[in-house]
Amino acid sequence: MGKNQAYKAMQRAKMTTQTGPGGRAEDVEDGMMDGSFHSPEWHAARLASLQTSHTITWEEFKRRQKDEAKKKEEQEDDEVRLMKEYRAQLDAERASKLARGVNHADRKALSKGKKEKDKDRRKKESRRKRKHSSETESDSEDSEGHKSRRKGHEKSKRDKKTRDYKSRKKSSSSRDSCTDEAYGPVPLSSFFESCKS
Repeated sequence: MGKNQAYKAMQRAKMTTQTGPGGRAEDVEDGMMDGSFHSPEWHAARLASLQTSHTITWEEFKRRQKDEAKKKEEQEDDEVRLMKEYRAQLDAERASKLARGVNHADRKALSKGKKEKDKDRRKKESRRKRKHSSETESDSEDSEGHKSRRKGHEKSKRDKKTRDYKSRKKSSSSRDSCTDEAYGPVPLSSFFESCKS
């Protein structure tokens, strides 16, 4: 008797003791299938399923692998060829742009714009010259009176500045720098001289 059959016999013996003297061991369903015996129908169905299997032969598998490898190589070759074409196109565009020179836009449009700007600038300059010449003629008549007025104004400004300077100098000399620090910075030598006295 094999191991499996001995185990099953032992299980049946346990069942008979558990179910009692009136129970049958074959009636108990333990969820396990008896693999020791199969009917002829079961064997026929098993052989039929093995013959109609989806598995492929080793030669078929190798042939499919070669086909996939060829397709992959063709795709990579196409990608490399397209990249070379694209690179050549970019190089051609770059060479044509560099042939024109550095930082040059379309020359025709640029030259038109420059010509128009030059015309406008010349017109403005001529207007300014005309206006300036007419102003200088009228100014020459008024210039003598204006110059004298300007000189008087400049002189009064100078006088005011000197007066302000003198008054500041007087007030700073009258201060006692030792006792009053709120007047601001004082030269060090004058500070010590005023403290000594």
